[in-house]
Amino acid sequence: MMSFRSVFMAIALPAAAALIASVPGTARSADDALYEDVYDPNSSFIRVLAPAEAFATIDGKTVRDFHAGLSDYVNVMPGTVAVMLSGQSIDIPVAPSKHYTIVSLNGTDPDVIEDMLALSPAKADVSFYNLTEVSGIDLYVPLANAVAIESVDAAHTKSVALKAPLTLDFDLRSGEEELANVDAVDLKRKGGVTIVLSEEGGSFSASAVPNTYFK
Repeated sequence: MMSFRSVFMAIALPAAAALIASVPGTARSADDALYEDVYDPNSSFIRVLAPAEAFATIDGKTVRDFHAGLSDYVNVMPGTVAVMLSGQSIDIPVAPSKHYTIVSLNGTDPDVIEDMLALSPAKADVSFYNLTEVSGIDLYVPLANAVAIESVDAAHTKSVALKAPLTLDFDLRSGEEELANVDAVDLKRKGGVTIVLSEEGGSFSASAVPNTYFK
């Protein structure tokens, strides 16, 4: 497996962002609070993306009930943090005020990715993880006829901050071919959603998972 790369698009395709912001009938009157707890501002968060695993241990906390292989974020303090995943222990160097995802696929060595999240009070973070062997996949918004995240290579990830609140459908496209889609994705202010594209036996599937935090 190729090593994962993370890219943050602070203003991804300005025309697309403007189109998405102007889509009628998608805004909601209120946002749900993402953070019910108050965390140390210097602390960070780690989660795992491991479709073949049932659980992981992050800084002594066991996380289960993965969705599309994705766990909750676990709050940790800066320093070296131990993660148990796929039967092995990994020491993760953690910087202050960061979000990390540990990607483990098919028994390969895990990759540690920094999720480039804006955490804007006026926007929602959308991260796209391409777990397939197909490169150049776009995250497309049919209602806006616009690309939100452009050309994500195999074993790569990109993130973008979109105006919120919105409810949008997304297509995962390779050129003009639609590989998979996710419907009615809620985008909340200062919240986040991770879209995971997987492939098995030549068939593609996608899931949209809200970024959640271990309690």
